[in-house]
Amino acid sequence: MTATPARPSDPLARHFARTVVLAIPIIVARAALVVMFSVDTLMVGRISSQDLAYFGLGVAPQLTLMLIAVGALQAASVLTAQAIGAGRVQQVGVVFRTSVAHALAMGVAVFGLSLLAGPFFLAIGQAPDLAAGAATVSVAFGVGMPGTLLFIACNLFMESTGRPKTGMAIMLGANLLNVPLNLVFGFGWGGLVAPMGAEGIMLASSLARTAAGLSIVAILVLSALRMDTFRILSLEGAQGSERPGLASLFRGPEAASLRRMGLPMGLAQGVESAAFATVVMFAGLIGTAELAAYQTTMTLVTLTFMMAIGTAGATAIRVGRAFGEDRRLDMARAGWMGIALGGLWPVPVAICFLVSPETAARLVTDDPVTVAAASQALFVAGLMLSVDAMMAVALGALRGMGDVWWPTMLQIAAFWCVAIPVAYFGGLVMDLGAGALIGGLLAGILVSLAGLLTRYHLATRDRARNTAALP
Repeated sequence: MTATPARPSDPLARHFARTVVLAIPIIVARAALVVMFSVDTLMVGRISSQDLAYFGLGVAPQLTLMLIAVGALQAASVLTAQAIGAGRVQQVGVVFRTSVAHALAMGVAVFGLSLLAGPFFLAIGQAPDLAAGAATVSVAFGVGMPGTLLFIACNLFMESTGRPKTGMAIMLGANLLNVPLNLVFGFGWGGLVAPMGAEGIMLASSLARTAAGLSIVAILVLSALRMDTFRILSLEGAQGSERPGLASLFRGPEAASLRRMGLPMGLAQGVESAAFATVVMFAGLIGTAELAAYQTTMTLVTLTFMMAIGTAGATAIRVGRAFGEDRRLDMARAGWMGIALGGLWPVPVAICFLVSPETAARLVTDDPVTVAAASQALFVAGLMLSVDAMMAVALGALRGMGDVWWPTMLQIAAFWCVAIPVAYFGGLVMDLGAGALIGGLLAGILVSLAGLLTRYHLATRDRARNTAALP
């Protein structure tokens, strides 16, 4: 790492303000992606509770696979931030091209796995009718995965290089496109196609996300043709040496670094997502009403959680730049301020869940049975939102400094040794409903947060010293 002239570190307030400025457009972009799924869920809920159950079960494994891939791609954001901080500008373009190639490969792989959704649902004990309906939703989801991950890879690059508003604008546009597509494919609006229910609404979402991926690629290429600062259109290596084009995207040193860091990051994301998906399966085993209630709850929770995801991304970038510049005290301060901000964002929503969970449930569905079950789950979720957000940002802070394997081990222990057993016992053994399922997740999140905060404290305590501030 390249040392920089020492000057006093930034005060905590400035770290807080800079994280907010960077986090807001990232939050909006992430939230826009989830809003698309939320709008889909709202529209499916207006069709029938049965379609909502199909949608919830069909999305669960696919969303887990998508989040694993997104977690792995976030390694590119960390590598980019560290390279910029260390002044290795040429390496940034290599990392970008490598991440795009890996994004497309993972997108195709997830689509292939979606074709096996039907047998998978039957194998885990779901009813044949529920498995068949959910499988069509899973395949429709898979269709959009290459385009979705292409957008993610390009947007992570733009965020890491100081242009987070572009992806935000594109995703907002994709949401506007998604609504009429939902009406056409889901409800048969205009008579263009026969109403396809939950499957059609997911297909519409996949088309909108693919359009977002193609749009951001077009913008990046046009921008690079005018001024290619990071040489993203070049096939040169990080040190200026020529390497075989496509082969280097999977066999070069940057590809190895991306996979070495991305593997544990993807696993950490996958461990948590798989735990949430497993709880979806628990809900399906309890009954259709509980599954619809759980899906209602997680739709609202996931939308709120995007504030944490955006803050985690901003925190990883700021910690990564400080790490690359060897500014260790600022690295610690950027991380702790990000964690504090992550805990503050969800407080208003948590209060709403605690005070009036029925009102929140009716935003998704008007089915009385589903509303009653979801209200219990939303109340418990209100206790979970801030600690879940702080956990996500703590992961981002550790990733920014390249610490990826210990957090992954902590996630595995917290979710699979605590969250899943507690959720199973409360939801299925004690028959306490969807609220007990959310309570199990809360128990795992609390254990994870305690471990991650301890890890970050130990990782930064001995390294922090009065060095130069973040730019």
